[in-house]
Amino acid sequence: MNKAHGILYAISSAIAFGFVPVFAVIAYNGGANAVSAVLFRFFVASLMLLGVLYYRKVKLRVSKRLFRRLAYLSIAGYAATCITLFLSYNYISIGLATTLHFIYPAIVTVLSLFVYKEKIEPVKMVSLVLSITGVYILAGSKEAAIDIRGIILAIASGIFYSLYTIELGREEIREMDGLLLTFYVSFLAAGAILLFGAVTGNLLFTLEFSGLLAVLALALICTVFAILAYYKAVQSIGPSDTAILSTFEPVTGVLMGIVIFGERMGLTAAIGSALIIISVLLFSYNRSGGIYKEKSADISTDKPGI
Repeated sequence: MNKAHGILYAISSAIAFGFVPVFAVIAYNGGANAVSAVLFRFFVASLMLLGVLYYRKVKLRVSKRLFRRLAYLSIAGYAATCITLFLSYNYISIGLATTLHFIYPAIVTVLSLFVYKEKIEPVKMVSLVLSITGVYILAGSKEAAIDIRGIILAIASGIFYSLYTIELGREEIREMDGLLLTFYVSFLAAGAILLFGAVTGNLLFTLEFSGLLAVLALALICTVFAILAYYKAVQSIGPSDTAILSTFEPVTGVLMGIVIFGERMGLTAAIGSALIIISVLLFSYNRSGGIYKEKSADISTDKPGI
């Protein structure tokens, strides 16, 4: 597999992940809510991944200690991330929600300082300042499209995903097969969301045809295909270059919101969003060298996207 193929895989993966909010909104219009959409997405994806793992003859058994860690990853990390992000689509535009979610690289930088004792380099500090400034501008915007509930939920999704990403740095997690990790996270997240939905009474099983198609697209395109493409890209061009190209994801979310749903973004929101996207680009570029590459390359190798 040559480098051109790897670049194509990386961009395809980022674009596929960028369609998550698009299919989510279509699922909502087809009778789903945030809980049911996330539940169906991960349940169907886990079944698909189970088939892939069976074909590859990958053993599913893990130790009890690793299973507990995977349960933490799935519930406190991935499930919480997706629920808060999907809920945010009810209050703010998908482009804005996606952009706010992508403050997580800056949060990871801060958490890494305490967890892995990493040094915050100048580029990372600039990235952190830009992302915080962008969030501050968005939060203070007076535009009608800005709802503080959506902002809080989208930022919360970024925080949960940061905790999830940091946990992926644990040695026993890094040693797992990437697809096996994704299967366990998807399956356990589906179980946690099912329990949450049952307790809160937020499960909806009567989807219209359009909602069903959207959920299947979330599972096939935004989960299975996107993760496999990401995995292939890492194998071909390495985790750092793949991470740089993955910044197409928030850009895709913003563009799809404008093109497909006709969303409008005022000047203030556009400035805040631009600062966050620039911070993501700077942060991702910085991953290609220095301490972060040395200590965290393995995180990118097996990290499934949203």
